[in-house]
Amino acid sequence: MSNNSNMDSATQRTHQFEIIVPKKNISLDATILSTLMSCARLADFRFNLNMVSTSGKSPSLEKGSIIHKVLETYYSHMVNGFTREQAIGQGLAAGKMYAMGCTCSGFIPTAEKPVPECKHKPDEFPGVKLDTKDVQWVLDTCVEYFDYYKNDHWVPLEVEVTKGEVLYEDDEIRILWKAKLDLVVDTNQGIYPVDHKSMMQRRPTLSLNNQFMGQCLIQKTRGMFVNKIGLQTTLKSADKFQRVLVPYSIDRLLEWQSTILPYYAKLLLMYTNDGYWPPNFTHCENKYSICEFKDVCESNRDMREEELRNNFMVGQGWDV
Repeated sequence: MSNNSNMDSATQRTHQFEIIVPKKNISLDATILSTLMSCARLADFRFNLNMVSTSGKSPSLEKGSIIHKVLETYYSHMVNGFTREQAIGQGLAAGKMYAMGCTCSGFIPTAEKPVPECKHKPDEFPGVKLDTKDVQWVLDTCVEYFDYYKNDHWVPLEVEVTKGEVLYEDDEIRILWKAKLDLVVDTNQGIYPVDHKSMMQRRPTLSLNNQFMGQCLIQKTRGMFVNKIGLQTTLKSADKFQRVLVPYSIDRLLEWQSTILPYYAKLLLMYTNDGYWPPNFTHCENKYSICEFKDVCESNRDMREEELRNNFMVGQGWDV
């Protein structure tokens, strides 16, 4: 019996000194997750090294940014009680300012001058490289959008809001998911998140989208709307402007939340711990473009750093 007692005491002492490894807290959003799924090396360049191209945004991204600024300002004014005509005017004015740029672009706050003289948020109106004709076409498309939805029954509730929630937790990790919602509306059939998508050509709406599923889980809905704004010159308004409901089953959302999301979060930890971010050569070229880092990956290992220095610069860190 004494031997058993000694064994029990040893077991108790072992349990008393059990090492508990703290959980890893991981913050993710749709941009980081989708990039990680596409190519780990691309994720490293973008979110660890904060590399951005010295050539700036592509023309299609600049057009989309103008539209987002117009709609953000318009719906914000609607939420704040302005008339529709006032909101439209403010939205179009903000779009013009975004295209022209403001002196606050690149502003660095100091103790003597914490905010720019214009009182804008720094880099809120960065300016674009588009031709004047292209800028006017984008603004005219926004005017056409407002006219098409002149009897709009959507009631905007929140605009450009960022929300976060822990979507997964186990003994190893805790995942905080962050989602930036362009718009939250009451459609009379329910309250849904909305994502504005400008496009140069018509494409089907895929439900296989991390951003959409994350928004549904954050908003506790089983669907979200894609607010399509077409920039085509040959289509009628009914074909250019569409609000597409993207529905999800409970099982699909649960699979994404409980299986897909933690798998890639743990993969991210592995890449970070190993210090190696492998390339995915199937992502270098797609239907619409070529990866901006293609030339870097095509260079020899001893030349990649120089290629990055010559064609990229360190931008602001990605804010999840």
